[in-house]
Amino acid sequence: MHAGRSTRLAMNRAASRAGTLVCGRLRGSGANAVVEFALVLPLLLLVLFGITEFGRAIAVVEVLTSAAREGARIAAVTAPDQAAVEARVNEVLGAAAVTASAIILEGPLGQPESTVRVTVRSDFDVLSASVLSAFSGTITLQGVSVMRHEG
Repeated sequence: MHAGRSTRLAMNRAASRAGTLVCGRLRGSGANAVVEFALVLPLLLLVLFGITEFGRAIAVVEVLTSAAREGARIAAVTAPDQAAVEARVNEVLGAAAVTASAIILEGPLGQPESTVRVTVRSDFDVLSASVLSAFSGTITLQGVSVMRHEG
């Protein structure tokens, strides 16, 4: 019986050492996860802020296009009247809190069907510039609409 008892003690010691090694490995694995997260986090933030800024830019372009369409509609049914076109464009932009840097009215253009073209430009400020310093500054965005002149 004495031999069986010493064998069991040896097995318990070996299992205890193995448990210590497994726990040590788990602690190292957790540290690895923290290091990997620290390496991946800047890339994830870059993608997150990039998607956010791209979405904002697309929304501003949609507003500019809508404002240009409204201005072109006014220009298509009038002489065209520059003041009325600018007032309508600024009304649409004001509803979306976008400021125009330029409103360009061209037309009537072409024969036999004359058209009017309204171009609306705005300077887009990158809000994530503090995080994405490489993308800081302003970007000029524009919306254009062309309609057949009816007046």
